[in-house]
Amino acid sequence: SLVAAPLQDAQGVVGIIALASTLAVRQFTEEDMELLVSLGAVAALRIRNVGLAEEAAEAKRLEQELSLARRIQLALLPDRLPEIPGYEVHGGNLPSRGVSGDYYEVLQRKDGAEAVLWIVDVCGKGMSAALLTASLEALAAGLLEEGLEVDEIFRRVSRLLYHRTPPEKYATAFMAAIETDTGKVAFTNAGHCPSLLVRADGSFEWLEATGIPLGLMEEWAYARHEAAMAPGDVLMLYTDGITEAMDPSDEEFGTDRLAAVVTAHRGDPLKDLARALEAEMDAFAKGVPYADDRTLVLLRRQA
Repeated sequence: SLVAAPLQDAQGVVGIIALASTLAVRQFTEEDMELLVSLGAVAALRIRNVGLAEEAAEAKRLEQELSLARRIQLALLPDRLPEIPGYEVHGGNLPSRGVSGDYYEVLQRKDGAEAVLWIVDVCGKGMSAALLTASLEALAAGLLEEGLEVDEIFRRVSRLLYHRTPPEKYATAFMAAIETDTGKVAFTNAGHCPSLLVRADGSFEWLEATGIPLGLMEEWAYARHEAAMAPGDVLMLYTDGITEAMDPSDEEFGTDRLAAVVTAHRGDPLKDLARALEAEMDAFAKGVPYADDRTLVLLRRQA
């Protein structure tokens, strides 16, 4: 004799319960069926509750991981930037709902004769991105102190990153070294967003990629290009969380809007320029959550 009933609750069926008798004299009755159906409903509710509890525990674990990753990320970001004679500098990071691998740094070297700006966007999110960002910062620190050219720094960092991470882990980055006396800019762009150089007269140019992202190849000869900053010029480094911000119709903010905002506010104090960009992005997004962190570094050569 065999009797079966579904494990069913208001949300649907989660399984089945069956009883079998190997005794020839034991036969299940309608009353047994009714009892089994009732037991099946209770069991289904219990199974559903256990599943919800497991999901809640997993969600809490992920939330704690994101919180820890965010603390790691914030600890890496500079709490204040150096004062560079003859220049105004500003940097900022606006977090999204999660954690990205954005990182930026401004430092002086060669006894203050050179200022270095660089910005990084590590692929992925969460704890792995935060840890990879910390690794990149550590790999580049010694090379920067040695006074190496920006292209050589990226070549060495990329090789080290290649040997220390799986193939799917990489980072885009932009690094510029500025001679503070002359305004001469030497830069290398490792597959990163093109940085924006806005002239005092309102014209501008994009500092495009000069190589592939860091960590993709064991060896890659990164190119070093040059530009020049005259008094009143503004250099902007940023991550794609700015240009890839979306509005309700899934249109991106884009580089054209970015250039228009920075050009229009090129004479403002850099903090005010950053606020103007943030306000413009909020108006564009119309409440759509930002999918990625928005990180920027601004440098103006003063008159």
